[in-house]
Amino acid sequence: MCRIYGYFGPDLDVTALDAARDAQLPGGPDQQHRVRGENWGLGCNRLSIQDPSHGRQPFTNADGSVYAVFNGEIYNFRAIREELAGHGVHVAGDSDGSVLVPYYELHGDRFTDRLEGMYAIALMDLRSGRRLKLWCDPLAVKSLYYAVSGDGITFSSELGGLTALQPKPLDVDPIAVDHYMNWQCLPNGSSWYSGVSSLRPGEQLVHDGRSTTVRQPQDTGPLPVNGACTDACTPASLGALLIREVAQMSLQSAPVAVQVSGGLDSAIVATLLARRRGDVTGFHVTHEGSHASDEEVYAREAAKHAGIPLEVVEIREADLPELIPAVVAALGTPNATPHALSAYVLFREISNSSFRVCFVGDGADEQFGGYRRYSTALAAGDDTWQGRYLDRLSLVPHAQYRQLYAPEYRALLDSGASSRQQSLELLNRPAPSRLEQLLSFDRLHKLPGLNLRKLDHLSMAHAVEGRVPYCQPSITGFARRTPDALKVTGSRRKQILWDAGAEMIPRAVRERQKQPFTFPVGAFMAPGTRLWDFATGVLAGSRLCASGFLSAAAVRNVLTEHAAGRDHARLLWGLMMLELSFP
Repeated sequence: MCRIYGYFGPDLDVTALDAARDAQLPGGPDQQHRVRGENWGLGCNRLSIQDPSHGRQPFTNADGSVYAVFNGEIYNFRAIREELAGHGVHVAGDSDGSVLVPYYELHGDRFTDRLEGMYAIALMDLRSGRRLKLWCDPLAVKSLYYAVSGDGITFSSELGGLTALQPKPLDVDPIAVDHYMNWQCLPNGSSWYSGVSSLRPGEQLVHDGRSTTVRQPQDTGPLPVNGACTDACTPASLGALLIREVAQMSLQSAPVAVQVSGGLDSAIVATLLARRRGDVTGFHVTHEGSHASDEEVYAREAAKHAGIPLEVVEIREADLPELIPAVVAALGTPNATPHALSAYVLFREISNSSFRVCFVGDGADEQFGGYRRYSTALAAGDDTWQGRYLDRLSLVPHAQYRQLYAPEYRALLDSGASSRQQSLELLNRPAPSRLEQLLSFDRLHKLPGLNLRKLDHLSMAHAVEGRVPYCQPSITGFARRTPDALKVTGSRRKQILWDAGAEMIPRAVRERQKQPFTFPVGAFMAPGTRLWDFATGVLAGSRLCASGFLSAAAVRNVLTEHAAGRDHARLLWGLMMLELSFP
């Protein structure tokens, strides 16, 4: 697990490369190395987890004609090493990244089709014509930003690393604010800046020094899910698959942490890890005071059932004004979900407890239909369900957030393609069923841009690798083949996973209502609290208003209404995070 950066084009000054390296040191504190050639360079900050004595990056072949850097984990690397040995190729050590260059030489560009894991890979091929190649894993668990100009291309794991590689300041993308209000984040393929993108799930980019080609994955189209795979897609087969994946993902010698939220997904992972290893510790975040969203009792039941100790860390109200800027800095990109702060504290505590690997339950809901919004959208009988579904995913409904825009900004969006229009097009892509339409949209767009980007940046800010079993390619394939009736039927959601994990979770978790990993923003944002004072201070001198994106009068009205008793806590949190993130 590392942070990577590089370029192909006119040589960059060493100070720019140093700045890109230093901007990403928290995610790669153990080793920092780079290699440079004529008009190209690759760098890596390494977080050493698998075989620290080997796997030094950048990787290269015997004659120095191929170089690579990589961020992530390849869980089937030992099987790949055996395959390479069958072709007479010896790979020293036990590092997963060491197999990448010889595997690329054996299979070419499609070598990533055989990788099981999460990754962002950059490879410089100097053989027949120089080419820089970038790859992203099938769900974009690992981020990779890039900027293409007439002079060449630069890339980095984090936006701060990428901006350090630019010869002059970048312009803010006008649609970025609209993206944020619509998605609660900046979706994959976008960033704060014009001309700066990020690789989407499964994408490959090739730059030959003159032009750039972005290749879409070949295996993300719709599958014939209804009526297919009925025999193979059973709770027992899903349970066996999860056992295999967790076993494959937990081979390193270092102790393992697991986030225990108190829900189904993390409880299954905790139990499977505990059956595999004797050095697993659960971690749970709670919040000062008494809140309806508190899940500590369920987390303790889940940890007890798994047979692992549970560390509980409390977030105190008095700490929020200091924590929030730290969360914004660690994210590097705006994220409106209040539980991002909970995740930041969780990974900080895990790191302080000397863990470098943490398993999380992200992705299960998007794979198997766990959210209530799926049932609501499936029950809708008219042709407006798409817009109402997207309103559930936005910071506030579309009509409401448009009223926050300055008139000139609304006019700009109306003259082109707004973020809402773009997301409607994505949601309306053909699929064999409405449920698969919803899951494909969430899996390929919402999950990577919001939850996985947050996971990647907040965990790596504390030198912790977040591992996501439910985002493994085999799990995605299984979920896409599973008939709709085994996922969502009426009010029953994620049924096949509940059945698969029946013996892995305690009764208290089986019988509770679903609740997301959350943060009680409503209680903490009450007028007179430290969070209220902090948020109003941030929004009082809004740069977003001064820059013509938001209406100062509209923002003041939200503050006034909230102070008078109308609940705008989530909106105010989102506006505060956007303001603090604004470059």
